[in-house]
Amino acid sequence: MSERELSHTVQSNMWFTPVLYVLFSVLLVTATLTTDLKYDLGNQMRPFFAVDYDLTRNLVGTLTAATLTLTTFTFNLILVVFTTFSGQFSPRMLKNFIASKSTQRVLGIFTSSFIYMLLSFLFLNKRMAEYYFAVPLVAAIIAAFAMGTFIFFINHAVAWLQVNQMTYDMKNEALSIVKNTLEDEVDPYKVNDLTTVNSDICEESGYTIAAKKSGFIQLVDFISIMKEAERDDIVIRLEYTIGSYVYASTPFLSYWKRGENKIDEQKYLSMIKIGRRQTEVQDIEFSINKLVEVAIRSLGNNDPKTATNSIYQLGEVLTSISRCSVFSKYLVDKENNLRVVLQERDFSHYLYNAFGYIRHYAKDNVLVCTEILKVLDLMAKSLNKRDYNAVWEFGVLTASGLENHFLFALDYQQFHRALQNLSVTTKHEKEYEEFLFKSKQA
Repeated sequence: MSERELSHTVQSNMWFTPVLYVLFSVLLVTATLTTDLKYDLGNQMRPFFAVDYDLTRNLVGTLTAATLTLTTFTFNLILVVFTTFSGQFSPRMLKNFIASKSTQRVLGIFTSSFIYMLLSFLFLNKRMAEYYFAVPLVAAIIAAFAMGTFIFFINHAVAWLQVNQMTYDMKNEALSIVKNTLEDEVDPYKVNDLTTVNSDICEESGYTIAAKKSGFIQLVDFISIMKEAERDDIVIRLEYTIGSYVYASTPFLSYWKRGENKIDEQKYLSMIKIGRRQTEVQDIEFSINKLVEVAIRSLGNNDPKTATNSIYQLGEVLTSISRCSVFSKYLVDKENNLRVVLQERDFSHYLYNAFGYIRHYAKDNVLVCTEILKVLDLMAKSLNKRDYNAVWEFGVLTASGLENHFLFALDYQQFHRALQNLSVTTKHEKEYEEFLFKSKQA
């Protein structure tokens, strides 16, 4: 398991952080019980502060039940949040709430508080100590801290349910994947000048490597594949992209040998992880689809503001992809020798995946389509100029077929003003005039 995969697995599970807190609570209860039972600190502190055995037992017993109640109520609140998110937005967003450090720390605090109270209550011994100091004092402090944590968690859940915060977190997640996957792992090996790459070998008949099991392609260790391909002097082509579903025995890798050396195919299979579900570790499109689902669900729930917010967040992600990515499917080594061939992905592909479904479900909603055009114009002001044509073509497709959906003259003005602004930004003023002429003729 790679470091990134391990980090993602830890963050997406609810048990890891609580287990760490429970281990700390075990150490803490060991320290307090040793202080009171072995060193008889309670009897030494009697002139200042000490609690007898009966009061300590009642206090710890009461706090044990109280912390268990708080923990149960917290889990119930989490389930309510899960139900709300699944029904109104997307079930794929639940992992974001679970992976939140605040959520995991709150569960850890409540669980460790209960374990501390329970173990303290279990090991209290009247024959070994008549008076206690450390156990009741630490129990009272932990109980007060748990109560404050409960108030914090309610505020955290309410704040996380706010649409702006939710879409902002998902946007940051997508931007992180763009940086880690495209900029740091793949782009350093991509080549801009395709004329310098000898890709004729890929036209010949090569060898294929089949998948050993069915599932989604979750992770591809591009750096290791590049190193091993250079060592074996071969060219590898990935027949599917990250996030694609493959069946067992499906040929999903092809390779061409430059020599007669023997290739360990299992080595390359181990560098590609196939699992039962899609993950956000390297899958940019899956992360984008979360925001798309929020926008589509919002349109179905007659909530255009949430849909608009998601559209603007998607625009920022696409802008980052355009500015930072090298859209080439060829990866070369330091000697400029072709080593890996990817499935071709250009900016139009990401643009369609982000706004294509939204445009489909909002085809009768002129206001939302106008917002899409405004976002496209805003994006175009920061995009790489090579992507101007893709943005303009998508804008024209969005504008097509809406002539019969303008209820008011203001709808028509706002829509065409947004399209005109897009044409000016992308240097397609002439094409806009032609589109406007055809619309009037129709």
